[in-house]
Amino acid sequence: MQSLGQTFHELRKSKNLTLKEVADDEISMAVISKFENDQTMLGVDRFLHLLQQINVTTTDFFYRYRESDERAQRAGLEISDDGTPLPEIFDVLEPFNDIFQISGDDNQSTAQKILSFQTFIKLTEQELKKNSCLANRLKLSLAEAALKMHQSKMRDHVSTHQEMFPIIDYLGGVSAWTAFELLLFITTSIYMDVEDSMMLFSRFMKQANFYVRLTDLRHLGYSVCFTLFSTMVAHRTFDDAKFVLEKFDDLMSKDNDVEAQFAILSLFLHGWYLYLTGQEDVGKDKCKTVLQLCKTLHLTEDSRFYRKIYDSMQDKTSATIYSKIFD
Repeated sequence: MQSLGQTFHELRKSKNLTLKEVADDEISMAVISKFENDQTMLGVDRFLHLLQQINVTTTDFFYRYRESDERAQRAGLEISDDGTPLPEIFDVLEPFNDIFQISGDDNQSTAQKILSFQTFIKLTEQELKKNSCLANRLKLSLAEAALKMHQSKMRDHVSTHQEMFPIIDYLGGVSAWTAFELLLFITTSIYMDVEDSMMLFSRFMKQANFYVRLTDLRHLGYSVCFTLFSTMVAHRTFDDAKFVLEKFDDLMSKDNDVEAQFAILSLFLHGWYLYLTGQEDVGKDKCKTVLQLCKTLHLTEDSRFYRKIYDSMQDKTSATIYSKIFD
């Protein structure tokens, strides 16, 4: 699978531009070289600046990226629940797709999944010896954490801090999260210890003003809040769930053009929280209001999704975690 850095390298070379010609006071030759060789990731501001330096639009860049590998072209189809293509932004998750496929394969027993993960880990370790790039290090980290969780039958008291540390360390060290970091956090937080995921969530919220300015990142920002809220509910750490919900409301308050779907989502989460913390009647009324709004606005897909949560949340022993991306 070709990386973002490799795609940039090809585009730069196709324009006969040297590293020296692309570099400037904002981004050095050394940083560009590390990006092209998969030794580092760039924040969205620096990435967009690099594209300007070689006079390539984001549309042209991601078109070239998608065309670079057959797996990249079908990555969205494989990750999507209903088989419809996902936005191009999801291509950044392609290196982790095998892990998601193993975890979500309903046709495999837990024992079979464990064997699949063990095989995947051995192959990734071999790849890592040949190429110690960032993608391979993060893949191995996630696979080891997923294996440990499945071996423990998904018990949430099993610590995966050691296994997830490379991902935690990476996310904690990136100055500005791009779509890659947001999606990586959304899809891997289920495997993190509560303390680690909440630490990274606080890190994410420090850039709230940045996310609400860009449509794709704004949508992913709201999805981070939803995923962390549902994760904390599954862990039954309701104080943390409340904190996430408050920050979600803060994020919406910074958005000058909040879309209806996010306002509806906020209402549902408040109802969900109230229901689980003892105010069952009030909580159910709020959730029912959301279901009615979805019906009135003909939001059929959203209605099915909320209905699924509404029906299952009444089982207070349920540990189901919902992490749908709202886009």
